Amino acid sequence: MDKRDCLQAVYRAIFKDNRNIDFHHNEALDSAYLNNEITTQELVRELICSDMFVNFILATNSNYRFVKLCFERVLGRPAIQAEVFKWSSLLASEGIQSFANALTTSDEYMAAFGFHQVPHRRSRKLFSSDQNMPALPKELSIKRYQGEGNENQFKNIGAINPLWEGNMPPAIIRKIGAVATVAGAIEVGRVVLTLAMQAITGGHM
Repeated sequence: MDKRDCLQAVYRAIFKDNRNIDFHHNEALDSAYLNNEITTQELVRELICSDMFVNFILATNSNYRFVKLCFERVLGRPAIQAEVFKWSSLLASEGIQSFANALTTSDEYMAAFGFHQVPHRRSRKLFSSDQNMPALPKELSIKRYQGEGNENQFKNIGAINPLWEGNMPPAIIRKIGAVATVAGAIEVGRVVLTLAMQAITGGHM
């Protein structure tokens, strides 16, 4: 795998929300990595601390869920409950930089990936892995994430903008729907009554 392929693989490992990967790229980090100024391990650490990761992952999840996501994306395995509490406490008390540094310099990370290997899945039990569909429901994701990257993920799934303002049809459409509903209920009642009369009549023959 050449350097550019490794770069893309790191972004796919860290940003598993299935938005356009180019949307998340950090030009300064990309340049430093491609010029061998930083290692893969350092790139992973810096991406966790990046504004994009903080704004799109940390800010939109609880600390507990964030820790679980980081374990899966950085260590390649799910976190146990005790680890979730421990690392959530570290995140809350010392901040994202200390959290990212501790995670990417941990004995486990270094033994599994070292300085140059791209983090990858090491367990079958990952609750958020293999996200080939948007990580969030379409409407919620659109509200939470703005920009070209988010819109691109839905370009083959249908229009993003609602058909009617406020997601409500015009009054005339609502009235027609109400009339249709009443008419349908009357017709259903007539059919049921007819069948009941036929059943009664048949029972007396």
